[in-house]
Amino acid sequence: MIIKYRLVFGKDDEFVRDIELHEESNFLDLSLAIQAACNFDSSLLSMFYLSNKSWDKLDEIVHDRIDAESQADALLMEETKLNHFEPKIGQRYIYIFDFFSERAFFIEIVNIRKVEKNDHLLEFPICTLSKGKAPEQIFIDDIDDEFEEDDFYDDDYDDDGYDDIGFENIDDYDF
Repeated sequence: MIIKYRLVFGKDDEFVRDIELHEESNFLDLSLAIQAACNFDSSLLSMFYLSNKSWDKLDEIVHDRIDAESQADALLMEETKLNHFEPKIGQRYIYIFDFFSERAFFIEIVNIRKVEKNDHLLEFPICTLSKGKAPEQIFIDDIDDEFEEDDFYDDDYDDDGYDDIGFENIDDYDF
């Protein structure tokens, strides 16, 4: 089977990419296809999440486990085939392409088809639709250049008023 994934970027309605891959391909293949279709630097960290209709983050699919404890259940891109989640039209994923700024593409399976006799002439993955300009990637060096150390520290700052705001852990927030 050939799976067609549609990528959109929530901040730009003009951006769309459709990418087709064989179901036996893995999530690393899909990640590299996305990077190529957007002319991104593939050396930057990225990750997938299986999602639901509400775009909640479910199963995590990473290139490498950065934190063995918190990512113990995370699947590895290279080891996880696209057919692992039993693909169906409408299935959704979130692809974090800017790890440090948590900017993401929203991905949905828009078509699943049988392999056709001329497909062997094609080199998969294939970007079958490219509309609009891809968003710029943000590099960690770009973030560092924008802020000085003094921007984060203020001698007159008093945090006593923030002791009881109901915040326990950054993981409690959905980005």
